Amino acid sequence: MRSNFVLVLAALATFVAFGATANAATFFSDSFPYADGPLVDNPGWTNHSGAGDPVLVTSNQAISNNPGSNDVNRHANGNVTGGGNEKWYYAGLVTVSDTRTDPNTSLDSQSYVLHFKDAGNFNFVARAHVTDPAGASGYSFGLSAGSGNPGATTQDLNFDQQYKVMASFNATTGDAELWIDPTDESSASITHTDPGRVGTLVQALGIRQDGNGGGFSAAFDAVALGNDFDSVMANVMNGSNIPEPASLALALFGLAGIASARRRR
Repeated sequence: MRSNFVLVLAALATFVAFGATANAATFFSDSFPYADGPLVDNPGWTNHSGAGDPVLVTSNQAISNNPGSNDVNRHANGNVTGGGNEKWYYAGLVTVSDTRTDPNTSLDSQSYVLHFKDAGNFNFVARAHVTDPAGASGYSFGLSAGSGNPGATTQDLNFDQQYKVMASFNATTGDAELWIDPTDESSASITHTDPGRVGTLVQALGIRQDGNGGGFSAAFDAVALGNDFDSVMANVMNGSNIPEPASLALALFGLAGIASARRRR
């Protein structure tokens, strides 16, 4: 009986380690534990457009809109979107600060800060914009599945307050979705669809800067990219109790080892 139990645990651990990791995972997460300076000086991050002031790491935060127009990205460890209704997710712990000299000046609705991108500079999808609020103060996040102005906006948000921003893109349908401080994928969200982006091969997460500043700066404490909502959210939060597949597999292998040791006594 104990022998069968050990075999079941080992088989389950193997499935989790090799099956679940391949099908639902975080491709990368980054909490910017680097020395102060340009983000592109660190492994994984490269520039894909623009010039001038780079995205900077300052006190373990990545700072966008210095002002500058030097946009950066990090590839998804060789993963790309494919067919079969594949859906990707990104997340960021973001604090937006107002940099306008006149608070009555409108925020630039074209200023997006996070997005998926392909291998080139042609397909940017699920763009998270920083735009004017519906009310008298603060700002809101807008979402565009492809290019152009946001097709939907969130509730009004406060400057200098951190939010967990998550977004998704479905390459089969062209659908994008964005959440603010979700607890799970069923939490309230906004959506936008761009049929012209169907079939886009997403390969990286981009952090964009507006060359004109956009009237704000955005500080990222962490970002994550993957194809599973819970996994990406857990990784960006740096301390969630949702186990990653590799961690769960190690735990199951450990249980199998304990059971086997007890059997030999």
